[in-house]
Amino acid sequence: MLIRIAPILLLSFTLFAGCSLFSSTEKQPLSEQKKPIMYPEPDPEISSILDSYRSTLHDRMGKKIATVHDTLRFSKPESALGNLVADALRYRAGHELKRFVNVSVIGDSSFRLYLTPGELTRKDVMEFMPYENHLVILRLKGDKIFELANQIAELGGAPVSGMRLRIVDGRARGVLINAQTLSSDREYLVATTSWAANGGDQFPALWDYSDRIDLHDVNVRELYIDYFKSRRNIHADRDGRIRS
Repeated sequence: MLIRIAPILLLSFTLFAGCSLFSSTEKQPLSEQKKPIMYPEPDPEISSILDSYRSTLHDRMGKKIATVHDTLRFSKPESALGNLVADALRYRAGHELKRFVNVSVIGDSSFRLYLTPGELTRKDVMEFMPYENHLVILRLKGDKIFELANQIAELGGAPVSGMRLRIVDGRARGVLINAQTLSSDREYLVATTSWAANGGDQFPALWDYSDRIDLHDVNVRELYIDYFKSRRNIHADRDGRIRS
């Protein structure tokens, strides 16, 4: 009996209180339905501070770094853009360590744009590599390098430097490291990003290393700015490092 009369009591109480169960759907006067949103006026002091930075920021972001002569996109199994970004990692890693670095690898998901002919500015590179990653150098045994080659093959190709291979039925064949046959007993230095080394990419072989060097002061975005600036002219170059 209590269950049956509860809705009636609830309705009676609501009406007695001078409101309706359906008041939320009642139409309101137009003037009350759409009140204009009023924003405060900009703070003149803050606006003045921002204005003082705009010109400097525009000049810095618009500064020319290099000239791109071809349209560069990521593609598989090998692409000119993939070669470019992988070579930049290996080159900088060797410069920082003051020794030869055998391999570098990075996933193309770390990037957001492609490059088109014309002036390449700092702003373009910041949009191209928008993430705050740093350079990492790993020491891997030869069997892990072979695993890495197979993971690259399973993806159909990836940006890599210092390694050459053929992809046959999704597996790596004829793997060479710096023009030499891969040795399972040898250790190799591999340059990559903190994102990939920390498990954020598709190369699990990188996570089983015997040594790791984190170069926290080498931001990957700045690394590319420096590399593109040193090249001055960027062309679409392929060398057959990955074939299928």
